[in-house]
Amino acid sequence: MSAMADRATASRIIGEAREPARPRATPSRSRGNVLFVSRQRIVGPTNGSSAYLLDLAQAVRRAGFIPHLLQPSPDLIGRWPWLHLGPELGVFASHRIRGLVRLGRWVIAPDPRIALAALRGVVGRLLRRAGCTHPLLADRPRPYAIAAPWTARDRAFLRQGQRIAPAVVIADYAFQTPAFAAFPGVPAAVVMHDLFHRRDGGGEDSVALLSKEQELALLGQADAAIAIQSAEAGFVRDHLPGVRPLLVPMAVRPAPAPQPGADDRLLFVGSNTAPNVVGLRWFFDQVWPLVRRRRPAALLDIAGSVAAAFAGGGPPGVRFHGMVPRLAPLYAGAGVVISPLTFGSGLKIKLVEALAHGKAVVATAITLQGVEDMCAGAVAQADDPAHFAEAVVALVQAPDRRAALAAAALDRARRHFSPEACHAAFIAWLEEQTSPAKARC
Repeated sequence: MSAMADRATASRIIGEAREPARPRATPSRSRGNVLFVSRQRIVGPTNGSSAYLLDLAQAVRRAGFIPHLLQPSPDLIGRWPWLHLGPELGVFASHRIRGLVRLGRWVIAPDPRIALAALRGVVGRLLRRAGCTHPLLADRPRPYAIAAPWTARDRAFLRQGQRIAPAVVIADYAFQTPAFAAFPGVPAAVVMHDLFHRRDGGGEDSVALLSKEQELALLGQADAAIAIQSAEAGFVRDHLPGVRPLLVPMAVRPAPAPQPGADDRLLFVGSNTAPNVVGLRWFFDQVWPLVRRRRPAALLDIAGSVAAAFAGGGPPGVRFHGMVPRLAPLYAGAGVVISPLTFGSGLKIKLVEALAHGKAVVATAITLQGVEDMCAGAVAQADDPAHFAEAVVALVQAPDRRAALAAAALDRARRHFSPEACHAAFIAWLEEQTSPAKARC
């Protein structure tokens, strides 16, 4: 039985949904509506998964379709009682979030318990920094909304999506594929992001884990799986013959020229996820002392929310910048971009970003998973501390060598990660699903 036939027999959705803010105006003529269903916290391209989803939505709009975003869980707001949405969210013709109040670009949680939890978290953080260690002050992360069990209210909210009569439904992460039951007969795709059953962070991963069987069951509800790199597309091809794998890497807009940067300047960019945190700890403990021994003036700049995991700061020579409004100046000044990941799956989007900026990169094999062939000769790979340090030192002290590697990196970005190259299979599938010939079948 096909995935669409399976969904057609699913139970009907029950319950009432809260009416959201009025959707934005949409073009009068289009090739159809494409509905994205997501429970991740999206305020802009602030992390890899959000940037990738927004990239797909941009591709949908450029192809003449109208993207919409439906978010059935208020838990995505996390521990803070408000969110400020970036202008990138304007790609969606409508954007609805259950249980939250929308005021322009601001999203506010009306539940006072969230504000109280935020206040408790801020006070606790300040007291911990002051040396207090009482158990009541322990950090209490909010549940991972993306993987939370679906509630009756979540399912009822999907009626909001039925109103736009989507031509295609796209689930953001495998955990969202149960939403397909609300749209029987509508072609459906799932954005994989990762293979969760392959994540292994020694118990330190920040997201839910799935068994292989559970993940196959979720992915198998889709007609197509959008894979960000070739290894994951191959997994779908090998294990789910009824699901079409669509290889859709993250698209970038390459810099006009390579940027070899300055001697002794390193850069790491990443969000506060377990692969980034564990990788940086490994680099601090095992690699950075070797680099500084040979290059005492070396400096490492770190941008992104990963700084939150290192409240005590880093070793000498490390500077945490946190979230920055523009990464371009940091990329331009860095001589070497590092990606010392020791576990994780999916395409490492910050790797692609570094290639697009025309940078010399030192990365582990984990970082290069799925793009090894594309990056051969354009990224310095090293997996043990001594070789990683040696690769860094060789580049930070040699502008000519950096320039050559940076040029190769920019060439790979232009050839393999342009929007035209990345989105072709995805757009072809959308056009196939919405063609008049298919509608007559």
